[in-house]
Amino acid sequence: MAEAPVLEDTERTTGRVALRKNIAAAMALSGAVRSTLGPKGLDKLLLDDQGRTLVTNDGVTVLETARVEHPVARMLIDASSAQDRVARDGTTSAVVIAAELLRNAWHLVLQGIHPSTIVRGYRLAESEAMTHLESIAFEGSDEELVTAVHSSLAGKSGRGVQERLAHLAMEAARCVERTVDGTTEVDPTRVSTVHAIGRPATDSEIIEGLVMQKRRAHPDMPRLVENGSIALLDGGLERRKMRSDVTFQATSPEVLQDLRRREV
Repeated sequence: MAEAPVLEDTERTTGRVALRKNIAAAMALSGAVRSTLGPKGLDKLLLDDQGRTLVTNDGVTVLETARVEHPVARMLIDASSAQDRVARDGTTSAVVIAAELLRNAWHLVLQGIHPSTIVRGYRLAESEAMTHLESIAFEGSDEELVTAVHSSLAGKSGRGVQERLAHLAMEAARCVERTVDGTTEVDPTRVSTVHAIGRPATDSEIIEGLVMQKRRAHPDMPRLVENGSIALLDGGLERRKMRSDVTFQATSPEVLQDLRRREV
């Protein structure tokens, strides 16, 4: 039986040739962002499809802006994006470490070790590394926590914004932390971000309560309620619309004020 033809404009490789090309693609991607890593990391000048320029040393920004077609390289970019969504940091390290693991795996393959054996070895090494990290972990001080946030924000904003957001991030974590069976846990899903268009990031603040980004139904409604009662409704709560052909005649300011109250 004849072999089915491959797809047009595609190239098919198998065996060690395919493995070598995949690892080479990962190493090339790592080389593109390696120089942005660490305290002496360099910025990169990016140019998008629309001709706009961007200066950044954020690994995930560099990778997502690049036009990459190789499937293995795309997998690493997706892994970097997932790292950014989960931890908002470590995107460059994720790609660099993955590429180094692949490079070392290639040397083991050349020595005759099967890839499945290499994978099992890496998983064992991961387990040992996690055990060691847990044994040396310690609770950081407020100053150390702020420094860690500074590192995460490096290359994403100016110094003034970093200083403000670092302290706000630590304050927000303190607000939602809880102790379960002697272990302190922080649930980031309990923190919501509300964006105010036209306001600088340095005006950001922590509000321990509920922020409703809606217009008031009436000008006399308060903007801030402290220690208020909360009603949970299964359905919409909207102001009633009056008929467009209704005419009111107010004979005094008191009558007009009463109409406004009834409107709500």
